[in-house]
Amino acid sequence: MATPRRLHIAYATDLFDGVKTGGVISAQRFVKVLRQRHEVTVLAGGPSREGLVGLPQFTIPPFGKVMRQMGFVFAWPSRALLEPVLRQVDVLHVQFPFWLGIRAAALARRLGTPVVAASHLQPENMLHNVGLHSEWLNDRTWRFFIAALYGKADHLVVPTAFGLDELRRRGLTVPADVVSNGIPPQCRPGPDGRREGHRGRFVVLAVSRLAREKRIDVLIEAVRRTRHAGRIQLVVCGAGPEEARLRRAGATLPVPAEFRLVEVDDVPAVLRSADLLVHASEIELEGMAVLEALGCGLPALVADAPLSAAARMAVGDDFRFPPGDAGALAARIDHLVEHPERLTAAREASLAAAEGLRLEASVARLEAIYLAVARPAAPA
Repeated sequence: MATPRRLHIAYATDLFDGVKTGGVISAQRFVKVLRQRHEVTVLAGGPSREGLVGLPQFTIPPFGKVMRQMGFVFAWPSRALLEPVLRQVDVLHVQFPFWLGIRAAALARRLGTPVVAASHLQPENMLHNVGLHSEWLNDRTWRFFIAALYGKADHLVVPTAFGLDELRRRGLTVPADVVSNGIPPQCRPGPDGRREGHRGRFVVLAVSRLAREKRIDVLIEAVRRTRHAGRIQLVVCGAGPEEARLRRAGATLPVPAEFRLVEVDDVPAVLRSADLLVHASEIELEGMAVLEALGCGLPALVADAPLSAAARMAVGDDFRFPPGDAGALAARIDHLVEHPERLTAAREASLAAAEGLRLEASVARLEAIYLAVARPAAPA
């Protein structure tokens, strides 16, 4: 796809390498495609390498262990390292509303560099994982993100209309657009790579961080309650602070659950090997596992939670269930085991829904925003 101008983009993200959180995976994918048409300098924690300016890393002491278990640490915004880059680039993209993003955006504004900020998390993602459940604190955190970063950007991008509505109702006034994380090109239908031991079984898959708000515990209990538990193979792909507890629970199922740590590039093959994805998460700004399942034609059964945008991608009411309700989820799974024709129809519906959500389309939308706000081109 041709563009009228080659830009130099700075992409600030606390982490860029070696982690499995959705916002970081999204950054990796966008940068890879953007580099086909533009120059992109990543500003991230860790060692420097070609195309990446490495920054010091830190955690918040009371929560350091949980942060490392969740695969996320902060980057320190060293002005000596940021300023030379921000003086040169046409636009700064900020991936997260943390200390790096806030300080990099403030420095960019002083230097006259336009800022595009992205909203890739909900406060509940952070607060629930450190045991804090407070609607007041959630709201204050949203408003802090707006005051410190989002409301000062030249443009904001949000993965879903749900996320943008959450920000608008809390006072966001800057220009903003919905830009999905997008479905990568490798997420397409392909051969069934089912393991030999899974043949003859109904394979239920979960792809997720193993964190409290993802509610893998509800899925395990639901599988236990199904009428077909003796032939259901539950496969859980992910890691996180809840892993040990979930492994113990999964081992007690009639068919013991399998837990795997899967590389990002191997996820499409895992999706193609299953009969059903279950996404029980109650807090989801978009739901990358559901996106990727759509792209592969794998039906997704999703928790219809008020703080989750993922349920909006369900292909019908029988692919939603009340959040946290293991009994209702068990009934939905039983229905789909007993009605394979419904799964067949859902595969076609999933592929149709995926066509408007492909990564290349999302990159094109983001690229148009960059071109609209970037520094004026230097005279030829």
